[in-house]
Amino acid sequence: MTARPLPQKLKKEPLVDAIFEVRFSSSTTASNVIPGFFFAKLEPKEWVVDSLPIAEVPSKIRSDDPNLRYQPLMRIHWDNFLILVGDNTLGVACKMPYSGWSEFRERIIKIIGLLVDAKIVKAFDRYSLKYVDVIEDENLAKQIQMINMDIRIGSHKLKEEIFTVRLEIPYDIFINVIQIGVPATATMPEGQKRIGALVSIDTICRHQTNDLIKFTSELPTRLDAIHIENKKMFFDCLTQETIDYLEPVYG
Repeated sequence: MTARPLPQKLKKEPLVDAIFEVRFSSSTTASNVIPGFFFAKLEPKEWVVDSLPIAEVPSKIRSDDPNLRYQPLMRIHWDNFLILVGDNTLGVACKMPYSGWSEFRERIIKIIGLLVDAKIVKAFDRYSLKYVDVIEDENLAKQIQMINMDIRIGSHKLKEEIFTVRLEIPYDIFINVIQIGVPATATMPEGQKRIGALVSIDTICRHQTNDLIKFTSELPTRLDAIHIENKKMFFDCLTQETIDYLEPVYG
């Protein structure tokens, strides 16, 4: 990745989704235990719980299908955050507008601490941090020009065509799963549509451990490391002109 200074924030915030996820093996089905346990421990109590469509699929089919095994079954609204609960997975997501990394990090640490306190986790298998951005512009050619890339198929160079690419880039202990595409549309909380170039970065660390106390104590440092890695990859995907357009603020 190119060594460029990383902005502290962007005045034109392109973020449309942010989620942290852990996957684990457990002594019982987490989706049967976690909601009640969390409800007893967390404030505020005015929760709204949504059952997601995948919950209608029989558990045997879910566990046998690798595409379904780690899908969340329910979504708990926790003020400006969401807790996503599956049979062997737990996620913390931000509602938009984004609250910022400091608060997001604090919520993740609290939820993972409670997950360990529930005493159903036998071992953690991996954790990940995913940010999804849509950088606005309704012109296809301009959307493509926002991305730091050069795609050529035979003698044809991508200029103003609809496309989606997905690739995995390893770096150190991480794997960055990158998806870029144009055009993309996201619906924001106020109902307005955002149309532009999609840049999705899912940074994964396959860290298997049954030392839950050590994992919890290391979590703040691990979160900072995976956040920086994701942030570096995101800005490396953009041209300098795009970064300037987003009005970066440096610390």
